[in-house]
Amino acid sequence: MKRKTIRMRLADAVRRRREAAAARLRGLRDTSDAMLVRAEEGPRRGTRKQSAALALTAFAGLAGMFVAVSQDVLAVNFTTANTAYKVYTDKVSGLNAAGYINVQDLYGATDKAVAQLGFKTATLNGLCAIAKQNLPVLGDVSLLVTAGEPVDGTLTNPAGQAINAQQLYLSSDNLSGTGDQIAKLTLGQSADTLMMDTVPFSGTPGAFGLQAQTLNVSNLDADSYGIDLQGQINLPNLKIRVLPGAKTKADCGS
Repeated sequence: MKRKTIRMRLADAVRRRREAAAARLRGLRDTSDAMLVRAEEGPRRGTRKQSAALALTAFAGLAGMFVAVSQDVLAVNFTTANTAYKVYTDKVSGLNAAGYINVQDLYGATDKAVAQLGFKTATLNGLCAIAKQNLPVLGDVSLLVTAGEPVDGTLTNPAGQAINAQQLYLSSDNLSGTGDQIAKLTLGQSADTLMMDTVPFSGTPGAFGLQAQTLNVSNLDADSYGIDLQGQINLPNLKIRVLPGAKTKADCGS
């Protein structure tokens, strides 16, 4: 009877988290609808209005994934898109990292060579993701997702604001930052033999690979085609905003 009661309580907790995630997603859709109403007041409608609706719905879907992850409802994949979006963090402190070059599937578009980078565990000092879209009638629109401490070039480390992730993977064709505290780095290892401690992370046999026991990167700036999560993540202080204009890293700290 006691075990049954515990299971019922866990199921009830999951249900409440799903309802909270759904409520946040409805709020994002309401924001999108309000933007479309403003667009209707302009001189041009028709297919442009429909295109705007589709794009804003895609934005809401991406935002909903972040909400679901924050509620422990979804812990698999943020997004994989044909167009890269920006990812920023003041610092990622990774343990048992590995990486190799891979071909990114762009859903029917021309495939692209990207670097696949994985961490068995990682701690992030802030997270900021910016997806931009130029919409008919509305013009430039940005989805701005922030979590943890503000991404502003400083490490404030407020209590409870660290983002901790397990088995975090990033696909990027343009990544920059400052590497520090790198330990037990192996360059040129065959990609099919890579390991993140006990977790296999293999690519094409004979392809260039790297792995490190410790890999920290400060001021990380990446063009990402996907952030995959095979473990768990916490997203404290999560904010999801659909904003007019093309937002940049300067908007991450606001």
